[in-house]
Amino acid sequence: MLDELATLPAGARALVWVRRLDARGRESVGLLLNAFRTAEGRTALVDSSADPVTDLNALGACGFRLLRYR
Repeated sequence: MLDELATLPAGARALVWVRRLDARGRESVGLLLNAFRTAEGRTALVDSSADPVTDLNALGACGFRLLRYR
């Protein structure tokens, strides 16, 4: 996902929907993150529901969806 975000132009904004499965293998409530590319070309993800920052590798994600907006 980060590689795909890195291809967006500077100033681009997006939502990242992290999909997860519950213990029975059903799709469960996921996580919605804000993403953006700075004018300097850096990529940032913001999880406004967590402190400290969410470890995406620890989520048990079954998929990601990138939704770009203006």
